[in-house]
Amino acid sequence: MSFSSNGSSSSRFSQRLKQIKENLRKISHNLNLRSQLGQHNHHEQENLVAMQGEIAALVVLFPRIEKLLIQLESSSLHRFAKFLRMGSKQQELTMLFEYLEMAIEVLSHDHPSVLVARKIRIDIERTVNCYQHPFMGVIMNRFMDVYRSESDPLKVVCGLAFTSSISALLFFGSLIGISLQQESGMELLEVQERLLTIKAILEEDGMTINESGELIPLTPNALNPNNGPNSLGNAIGQAITSDNHLELAREYRTKWLRLNTLEKLREQERQDASILFLIVLVVSSGTLGSAISILIRINDFEKQDATDPIVPIFTGAFKPIIGSSFGLLVYAMFSSGIISVQIVPPTTARGAEFFFCSLAFLVGFSERLAKDVIKRTEDKFLGAESPPIPPPMSSHRVTYVEEQITPPEELRDHPAIPNADYPQLPRGGDQG
Repeated sequence: MSFSSNGSSSSRFSQRLKQIKENLRKISHNLNLRSQLGQHNHHEQENLVAMQGEIAALVVLFPRIEKLLIQLESSSLHRFAKFLRMGSKQQELTMLFEYLEMAIEVLSHDHPSVLVARKIRIDIERTVNCYQHPFMGVIMNRFMDVYRSESDPLKVVCGLAFTSSISALLFFGSLIGISLQQESGMELLEVQERLLTIKAILEEDGMTINESGELIPLTPNALNPNNGPNSLGNAIGQAITSDNHLELAREYRTKWLRLNTLEKLREQERQDASILFLIVLVVSSGTLGSAISILIRINDFEKQDATDPIVPIFTGAFKPIIGSSFGLLVYAMFSSGIISVQIVPPTTARGAEFFFCSLAFLVGFSERLAKDVIKRTEDKFLGAESPPIPPPMSSHRVTYVEEQITPPEELRDHPAIPNADYPQLPRGGDQG
């Protein structure tokens, strides 16, 4: 029975493939006829291009579905589930061929509907992604939904939401990591408690100890043996007590040195934690400033003609990264002293944190401010551009001397020449 059923299913599958091939030939024939006529307008040309793209996308789905069917047939778990009549994946994948045939038939009509074929093809792709990638299929489908969207602002917001979510996780994760860095603090408390315990034991015996580990008696006879009827026993007890005191003194010296080392280490950890907190704060502020800038200018993305549908997604995803990078760069330049400025009045305790937070936000929000800061740094390292030097003047200087033009004596009283002031022409230079 199983062999006959497999044979009948394979025959039906081959017949379905033949029908799909015939429909594809019919579609290609219709496309060739339309292209040969050459009487279609621009809108019809776009429909033809869209039909060709849908046909290519539908054809690509055939090997993917066939590969999944082969994997199911070779899976022992699937064969066991099929034996128990619990497996339905093969039937669902086989039904996808019927949907493919339906989409191709829609395109093979005289008046094909590209929109209906696209909807069917998208539904098939979503199902194939879930079967082919069980864990990442849902994420891939959500990404493809955004990719297929015709709204560029929606793509920008989705890319921005992805980067902002990762930035928020890193921010809170870093804060938790900083708060959990208490290894030296715990050991420091243990050492301090042990030192206090040693001092308490010695004080009970009438002694104390200084920082260098020297025993100091609190009473005059604390280190001397007690005189009494049992002097030998007192001497033995005093010897044992002295050995214990010396052992405690050695331990006290060791613990005291360890305490000094741990205090220095804890101070270094505090400084490192403060710097790390500032870096996390600056990066997060730059990311937030860039995100706010994008949300304010979200309507401007509708006017942009992207060459690829994925460009707006990457724009929304990478803009916050640029803002956080600029914020971190500005923080490094101010902290290293490349750019010197008075941060806050000395009475403010958290002034540095708020200053760098606001500065990183402004740099992430305004790219022009970041460019100005970088330009200022370049001028400081490379030197500001000097104003252009005028060309040197010629050593030959021309002096203009005004000269009164006087007519000859024989022409002064001539009636054709009136007695008037004659023009003064420059001498020794060119005119104009």
